[in-house]
Amino acid sequence: MAEEVCERLQFRLEVQTASEVTRLAVCGNFQGWQLSTANDLKYTEASGNVEGGTTWRSDLLAIPANKMPLRFKFVANGHRSSPNTRPLIWDSQSRVYHRIPPDGVLRCEFEPTPDSSDTGWVTADGVGAYQLRVGQPPGSAEALVKLEPHLGHQPDEVDVVLVEAKPNDPAVPQGKVLARVGALPGGAGSAEQPAGDAGSCTYLLNSQSIEALAFRVDVTSKRDGALLARCFISPETLQALEGSIHAALLTPDLRHAGTFRASFLVVAALQHPANSLGNLQRSRWVPGGDTLDIGHRGSGASKVHGHAVRENTLLSFQKAATNAADCVEFDVHVTADGECVVFHDFLVPIRLGTEVVRLPIPTLTYDQLRSPDFTQWMVSPNEDATNKDALDEEKQRRRTTLQRNMSSAEDMFRSIFKPQFAGPGLSPARSTSGDSSDGASSVGSGEDPSQAVAAARWFLTDRIASLREAFRRTPKWLGFNIELKYPTALEVAAMRAHWWSRNHFVDAILKVVLEEGAGRKVIFSTFDPDCATLLSLKQPRFPVLFLTCGGTKVFTDPRMNSLEAALQFALASQLQGVVAEVTSVLGRLQETVAEFHRHGLFLYTWGDANNDYASYMAQREAGIDAIIFDDVERMARRTDKRASSTRTLFTKSMKSPASTQARAGRQGACRCREALLLGAIADMERLASSGGSTLQVDLERLSGGFTMLAISPIGSPSATGLIPLAPPPPSIKAAMAGAGPAVTNGSAGPQLGAFYGHSNGGLK
Repeated sequence: MAEEVCERLQFRLEVQTASEVTRLAVCGNFQGWQLSTANDLKYTEASGNVEGGTTWRSDLLAIPANKMPLRFKFVANGHRSSPNTRPLIWDSQSRVYHRIPPDGVLRCEFEPTPDSSDTGWVTADGVGAYQLRVGQPPGSAEALVKLEPHLGHQPDEVDVVLVEAKPNDPAVPQGKVLARVGALPGGAGSAEQPAGDAGSCTYLLNSQSIEALAFRVDVTSKRDGALLARCFISPETLQALEGSIHAALLTPDLRHAGTFRASFLVVAALQHPANSLGNLQRSRWVPGGDTLDIGHRGSGASKVHGHAVRENTLLSFQKAATNAADCVEFDVHVTADGECVVFHDFLVPIRLGTEVVRLPIPTLTYDQLRSPDFTQWMVSPNEDATNKDALDEEKQRRRTTLQRNMSSAEDMFRSIFKPQFAGPGLSPARSTSGDSSDGASSVGSGEDPSQAVAAARWFLTDRIASLREAFRRTPKWLGFNIELKYPTALEVAAMRAHWWSRNHFVDAILKVVLEEGAGRKVIFSTFDPDCATLLSLKQPRFPVLFLTCGGTKVFTDPRMNSLEAALQFALASQLQGVVAEVTSVLGRLQETVAEFHRHGLFLYTWGDANNDYASYMAQREAGIDAIIFDDVERMARRTDKRASSTRTLFTKSMKSPASTQARAGRQGACRCREALLLGAIADMERLASSGGSTLQVDLERLSGGFTMLAISPIGSPSATGLIPLAPPPPSIKAAMAGAGPAVTNGSAGPQLGAFYGHSNGGLK
């Protein structure tokens, strides 16, 4: 048996290519997908091929028999020590072989196209550990250089060329000219262009160190090619990794000739074992895909009328999953101690008496954010809603059953147990017939309602969750659309707070996703153009989409001000698509969808109009790739959606593991609910008798056909600072007594399984 496991199958690769490829290598499951250990291929002129065609051959390679089928990708140009003015290019799909041919030679063709390959990964094992990107300051319409009148040249009469100041390639001793990338005329997309006029563009330079990113600016005359002015940009200017450059230009005889003004961004490579070419999820748009349903901030924003689950919480994600959402969209920040947390706003509102204090998330630690005191006094998002009058009316109508300053866990708990808990140390409330329409009961029994509410908060928690918790405690089939929240310069100034640099901010989030995201489909999105660029260049695996308000708001950065600008930015930055505010799309729905798909880009929409059924269906019929909306439960009922289906953006199916159960007969579903309820009640009884235990949800026991009702999804026996569980009141003990034999989940530690009921609420 040991000999069979250790058997190694030997093979060689023979690859034909008609493209001009300067270097070709291969990596795959036989060597861990690591670019640093990729195997180089050698080439010879191919007889019988078209002019310039070559044949590449590998040395003898081997793969353990237990790792078959063989999977690999070719990597061209820019590999390790090759000249790196050209981008690193790799197969976007793995080549799969289930057996080795008798002669041991695998014959392939490599012809990279936009549909079959990808490019742009900044890595020390490829084009370089750093990439410098220099361009016009955001919002500026001025040229990069402004010349003094005595030179006698207008801006359109000069060429601006950026050249590396510290050449390290013997083949180019005078220094490489920085590659120039920008939108082609007519909006045709992005391309690498020779340096020319100083129009809107971005200059690129790859290097293995920041010191080697120093460059000079040459301004030459288009009339005779004479050098008019020059300046040097030192490595010290680039140490901050992002910022602006303002340098003086000098003539060859050292007279002042003008100024060079630009912004810069340095992309620092993310070194991580999981940051490899394995399990790639990126792809271009191709025909035939369905429309993804994405829950906004989980199961919907808290400000939406009638929502009882706090946004951006694990409860909200679970509710979206049970209503057959394909993905959940949520927002991520980085705390003062470097933890990634799920929250929408830049500031967390805390109520101190009659005052509300708003604290920037980067000034708070994760322990502070997750503490019971912080959770208790955190202001509900509803209190700042634009439709606050409607919410207040709803609150007044249901004031005895649904307190908006309670956590969503309490709301759900009270809706399932009509004789509800009033909280530790308080008597359970008596249900009243006047609340039967709400499926809950009053806070009463002679106690002060405000005290009952406050005490209940100590019984059930619904605090801010970390990104790691979101990955670990939600079903893996549920896709994540992770929005990176990064403020503009004006927002940072208004908050008077220091923010993480973009490189550090993006790295912190990517590390969590790479470590926890195995087996889950992940999409990144952001309103910040530089964060979108970093996300795309730091890793090759996950799709990156650019968020835009589509002109409904005005920003200083023109890339953020229209749908057309977002399209051009996505093309120039090689992103996978755009997430647009829906009103910017509805006016020309068919034409807009066709334009994005013609460029191979995905088009998602977000906004309040997506909650309208007619608008939702019109977008589906037009072929929108994904719709982000709040009314996940209502839309699932109207469309009779039961489970996720295969989506074009992803390379694998996104089927819910509970889809078969959701379609089962009524009798089998009732037996399932009964078993779950009995197990949950038994768990609760055991927890109550154990003293300082906490409640926890088994999130893998979700069902796509039911509305999930859960208690304290955050609590964990191993976590610190958790809230103790109060003994159950007589009403629950009576339910336990009449429930029959207990069903336990067999776990060693105390757990409380999820409660399930019909989608119209309440257990039957």
